[in-house]
Amino acid sequence: MSPYSFRFQHPRALRYVWLTVFGPIVVLIAVILLAGPSMSAILISTLGTMALGFYFLFTKGKAADEITIDGKGFTSAFFGRVEFGDIAKVSGQSFWMEPPSLRIVLADGKQLTWRLTYKGSVYNSVADAEVFMQFTSDLSARMDKSPAARPAAAAYYHAGIDPTPAEQLRKVKDKNRKPAWMIPVGAVFAVLALVKTCGKDWFGSKDPDFGKMAAQQEKLYNYNVERAKAVMAEHLKTQGALFLYTNDTAATASLLPKISEENPLGIKAFRHTQANQQLREFIDNPDAFEIQAVIFAGDSSVTPMRKSILNMDDSAGANLYIRFYDPAQRIVPMQLRGQAIADSSELPVFDVKSAIALYDTLALAKPISEVLPGMPMMLAQVRHRPSFRIYLTGREKDGITESLFRRTIRELNKQLSKVEADTSGFVMKMFNR
Repeated sequence: MSPYSFRFQHPRALRYVWLTVFGPIVVLIAVILLAGPSMSAILISTLGTMALGFYFLFTKGKAADEITIDGKGFTSAFFGRVEFGDIAKVSGQSFWMEPPSLRIVLADGKQLTWRLTYKGSVYNSVADAEVFMQFTSDLSARMDKSPAARPAAAAYYHAGIDPTPAEQLRKVKDKNRKPAWMIPVGAVFAVLALVKTCGKDWFGSKDPDFGKMAAQQEKLYNYNVERAKAVMAEHLKTQGALFLYTNDTAATASLLPKISEENPLGIKAFRHTQANQQLREFIDNPDAFEIQAVIFAGDSSVTPMRKSILNMDDSAGANLYIRFYDPAQRIVPMQLRGQAIADSSELPVFDVKSAIALYDTLALAKPISEVLPGMPMMLAQVRHRPSFRIYLTGREKDGITESLFRRTIRELNKQLSKVEADTSGFVMKMFNR
């Protein structure tokens, strides 16, 4: 693959910014103290210091890099060799960094920083920014797929605390697609869809009634939900059975289309705009939508079952899904550890989901035991924490028959028994039969 070549602002350029801004102040004070309030001396010294700062800023502040990515990491002409497994943290836009800038922190504390701007500057052109975006996208895709990045990713994921470096990079990449000065594209479409649907009613007068907007959106949403339910009832006939095994006896499961409830504008009147659009699309063409298993837990939480970063690229013909959930266990993020927390209810609940890829449906012990690093410790939580819940699901559409699901239950029970966890409270339920 051809290397990515681009120019960027040298990581040390900020030093010259400080020299340009604060250097004249320091020199001014020194001149006044040593030479007295001589106007010529003040002008020469302060302007000279400022000129020196600008000189270094524009000459020493420029840098260029050429990066080649492979399956295990990337090689930078400026920073050297970096293995995926050595990447500890990835961040992007900040007070000092415009998009599409990127900062990578390695396990040994070394920082790799590329500062660029979309608009172009003395340090990079618009073309450089485009090349850098291509590099970021390629790096994100490689880290998502590379086994070399998974040991570090597994440690983060098992902790259930922070996103993995690959996930952090994916978020940076997604944010970099939208310059900070632009309204998100999703928000634009939300407004257009909303105006198209109800514009004549809302904007017939000079002062739009936002309360009426919200009420009409809610009414339209409920109407679309009822229509979608009727379509889904017919569509479910082609989806096969859904199986659930859990120690949450009040839990149920259902097969539902993947509909987004995001509100990109954060305005109540637009709350259901995106969902309404997708519901209408589902009603018109249900085969185009992904159907997912959704858990309705006993505590009223609603969660779709999905793959994790550890098995996102698995291509097994049969897949099970498992969730470990403890509403009484709160996770303290790494950046808050050691600090006094006034309200623990604001902390995220322990909730880990993953898939079990069955490449060989006869040998179930290994894929179940290797779902997560330290799987026995995870299963042992059933014995140690009364609030700890496990949800195991399987779909006929995913290659899981009833007999295969029951064999999986027996194997899971064996592994639970090894850690002395009581399985008498677990139940199996079947839906959509």
